[in-house]
Amino acid sequence: MYDFFEAVKSYGERIAYRYFKDDSLQEVTYLRYYNQICGCLENLKTEYGDIRGKHVAIIGNNSYEYLVILAALILGQAVVIPINTRESQEVIDGIIEDSDADIVIKIAMDNPLIDRLCAYKESTAYTHEMDLEDVDRLAMIIYTSGTTGKPKGVMLSLKNLFDRKRNILPKEYVSDESKDDVLATYLVFPLYHAAGLCSWLSWCNRGCLTYINQDIGNMLNELKLIQIDFAFVSPATMKLWKKRLKRGGVTSLGGIKTVGTTGAPMDKELIDFFVENGIDYCQFYGMTETFGDVTYNSNVTDKVASVGHIVNDADIRIIDDEICVSSWNCMMGYYNNPNETKETLIDGFVHTGDLGYIDEDGYVYITGRKKNLIILSGGENVSPEELENLLYKNDGVKECKVFQRDDKIIAAVFAKPENEETIRQYVSDLNKGLPIFKRIHVVEFQDKEFEKTASGKIRR
Repeated sequence: MYDFFEAVKSYGERIAYRYFKDDSLQEVTYLRYYNQICGCLENLKTEYGDIRGKHVAIIGNNSYEYLVILAALILGQAVVIPINTRESQEVIDGIIEDSDADIVIKIAMDNPLIDRLCAYKESTAYTHEMDLEDVDRLAMIIYTSGTTGKPKGVMLSLKNLFDRKRNILPKEYVSDESKDDVLATYLVFPLYHAAGLCSWLSWCNRGCLTYINQDIGNMLNELKLIQIDFAFVSPATMKLWKKRLKRGGVTSLGGIKTVGTTGAPMDKELIDFFVENGIDYCQFYGMTETFGDVTYNSNVTDKVASVGHIVNDADIRIIDDEICVSSWNCMMGYYNNPNETKETLIDGFVHTGDLGYIDEDGYVYITGRKKNLIILSGGENVSPEELENLLYKNDGVKECKVFQRDDKIIAAVFAKPENEETIRQYVSDLNKGLPIFKRIHVVEFQDKEFEKTASGKIRR
């Protein structure tokens, strides 16, 4: 296992981060970042006392301050719980309770606590002591949607975070560190998402320059003002960028040279469009439970349909047509959830719920889903059961089935014709209280029961 913080310190005056604040582009060196991490740890101890072993929830959008506090909590041996800000308050409260959070930190610019935590003395020569012995200690819990509707807390050890250096990078950089100091990356994935966290770890431990997108709504304006080489984004972001490419060309996207995706299946036509416009493409496959990539694909000619060949020394096996993964970065299990752990983590292998195969060249292909989880192009996971349970609270709904079509959530409902309008209104009201990515776009009614399996369950 490597010392992440020593790596950060070693890059000295190399530029680590750039981000916009008050319409001005701010710049932070690696040495400053290191010093602020160490200073933040001291401030955390002043604010909360000894944080070792304490469960600390972080709620907020991407920011430099988030990266400082996140790293300081890990260095201080706290258990970090990054929470999805797009979830409903009810779900957020449930995660805070389920995770046994001792402390909740809200990352906001109008929160004076954040200023206190991120303050440090310029003249101080900071040092750190990272515990490299207790590699199996719980370091982070990331919540992801479960097939039962209740979010599951993926437990990650210190080893899962830092056992190897990650390579969320274009193909020419994966095995060549000599050019890392000239690679400019763009952090778009949120830091409560495994892809965002793995981006941070990968680019930071390789000493790259990272532009931080702090407001997704301002992303396209930012890209007019910066120059980037690589971005790791969701397929949904690539669709948005396609429209910009058509109007303004590559310069309107910061002159980007390579884009990488994860989180959802990719459309070949979309990949082809980017390649035709001079932008290379690569794809990573993994999930929260594997904490990052276990396959990598930059072959956009004859292997474009694959999620790639095996990386990170992963052992990938196809068991009963399901893709199963064993690797140093695979989770410890689900927090306070032994039953789900037993179903997913079997004999050291994470059963991903993805159906697929491995070809003769070692490339992995996904053919479908074994579990019911809906995966949207924005990288969000949505449990159909969660939405179905909400629909069943309306007495007019006799049976229902929630599924995905064209990247939208559809609800098929069996109900009496006289109840249809009431149900439509119920769904409209329901959507107002749901995060945008969980909202039901279309309700389709039918006048007969759904087809059932032999056990009486609605056939998916």
